[in-house]
Amino acid sequence: MHSINKWLSLVCFCAVLSPLLACAAEPDYSHVIILVKEQGSISDAKEKAVDSHNPLNELKKLAPNVRPLVPVTKVRTKEELQALQRHRLNRYFIVDTRTLTKKQAKALVLKLKQSPLVEAADFEPKVDGMHKDNGAPIAGVASKNIPDYTGRQNYLQGKAAISPYKIGGVNALEAWKVSGGKGQDMRLISAEIDHWSYDHVDLPKPYLELTVDAETDDHDTSSAGIIASQENGFGTTGIVPYSRLGYLQWGSDRLLELADQLQAGDVLQLGVQYDYTPFNEVGCTDECHMPLEYSGPVRDTISYLTEEKGVHVVLAAANGNINLDHPYFKRYFDRNVFDSGAIYAGAVDPNTGLRASFSEYGSRVDMFSWGENVTTTDWSRSNPTTGYTHTFGGTSSSNPILAGVVASLQGVARANDLGNIPPKVLREILVDTGYPQINGNSTEIGVQPDLEAAIKKMLADGADKPPTGRLALPEEVKSGEMFSAHVYAESPVKPLIYDWSATGFTPSTGSTASMSFKAPTVTVDTSASISLNVSAGTHTITLTEHLNIKAPAGGGECGDIPTWDAGKKYVTYGEEVAHKGKKYKQNFQSENKPPDLYSAPWGQPWHPGIDCP
Repeated sequence: MHSINKWLSLVCFCAVLSPLLACAAEPDYSHVIILVKEQGSISDAKEKAVDSHNPLNELKKLAPNVRPLVPVTKVRTKEELQALQRHRLNRYFIVDTRTLTKKQAKALVLKLKQSPLVEAADFEPKVDGMHKDNGAPIAGVASKNIPDYTGRQNYLQGKAAISPYKIGGVNALEAWKVSGGKGQDMRLISAEIDHWSYDHVDLPKPYLELTVDAETDDHDTSSAGIIASQENGFGTTGIVPYSRLGYLQWGSDRLLELADQLQAGDVLQLGVQYDYTPFNEVGCTDECHMPLEYSGPVRDTISYLTEEKGVHVVLAAANGNINLDHPYFKRYFDRNVFDSGAIYAGAVDPNTGLRASFSEYGSRVDMFSWGENVTTTDWSRSNPTTGYTHTFGGTSSSNPILAGVVASLQGVARANDLGNIPPKVLREILVDTGYPQINGNSTEIGVQPDLEAAIKKMLADGADKPPTGRLALPEEVKSGEMFSAHVYAESPVKPLIYDWSATGFTPSTGSTASMSFKAPTVTVDTSASISLNVSAGTHTITLTEHLNIKAPAGGGECGDIPTWDAGKKYVTYGEEVAHKGKKYKQNFQSENKPPDLYSAPWGQPWHPGIDCP
């Protein structure tokens, strides 16, 4: 198993993700990721650069090398900044702690958590590169004598199972007969610990590469072969052999760097998982792996990619045998609460036709495919250019299979003038036309896609070119807070007509692609939704997204202003608190100084109070 202790900017956010997050495993102490409160965002920092009371100046006193997670080299429009803000991406910062001892790094995190600017701060957990899924290599052969292994790529076949297996494939062979089905004009990115063998005789060179110190690796070589091994009469053939394949060395900062280079319709497969061993809260004591979205920053980035950029994201549901609907998660993986738009890839054991024993499961797992006995390309130091395997597996194998399926279906859409299908729409087509495990259960790990059926439905649904669209909203807003919303819609018929329905929000209706809404005032956390009809000629589509309205701390004593906390050290000039029906602004540092007793125009920790509205 390869070492995975490289710097990988992935973060476990106990406060951001869930107050119940176990974080039991030893974390990676190389980096800390910080979520600042809204007054400490990137845009605010720029506007207050000359202000001595800029909150970020306080943060830099604690961590001088702190930097935004979002690349700051690019000049962004107002609309682009709003898109980042909708997903909190302007509020994430990263601190490199590799030069610190473990004790020093822990002390820094404690100081950061005590800052009034900081909403959450923590180390990344250990990231697992899923190398236990690697297959045994076939004996090496000379490049001119490589057999044709496509007959053993059963996952390419149709629904009918081929003995001795109990489950069929994704029907890629039928998709290849349709224009675009082999991935013509498609771009995919494989995001893993290390990269595939760029010198393998059956694999393409990368069209894009974002890496710091990645090396050649057998895991991504197998993933790349499933997706894009060449159609050349020998070895294996990828699901989309004509596609262009790029590589991202996994890291949350590089994921955001990649975002600036992706376009609508691109496909991203994320082939790593978290190690939370032991995770006793959900009954797991060994091999307790979790999907990448069990991280606030990663989930926020993925929702940005799908909703704002129109990128299809496929991620391994993980090899932890954990029920994502477990009560411990408090509906964190409930798509009715929040749906990033990503596809979660579960795994089936083709020998039984049932869920593989290691596969994560639950209502959030959208689709599955083969988790054992997958034939694909391979790499080893002894055979770096002509390696193959028949035993790649895990959610590691199902994940690139599903990424290839997505690219094939999107390629067909483009080739037939349907344009870029929104990620959630394409996912729905695949789910609606897929087929379940051999026992008929379609709720445990979803369905296996059937590309032939999916293509027929997509072409029929788009025969007279109705509009398509994706709705971008924040996952969470505060009580009474103003926020932006935007719809990305496409149609050959112009102009498009927009009809927003936002009951309880202000305004409650609207008719433009971009809108600003004010959340209703609530005293308890509340789930809500906003809908939008997009009309083009005689066709109308309805888009709906959920969002969560957070009640203010202290039960709404003074609107959104947090209640004064006697145990907190206040260090930020001008910070507002609510206390006994009044709101107060800080004058200078204080701790356990009640604002009603320690306030005055000057000389006291707090300025005089003002009655709450």
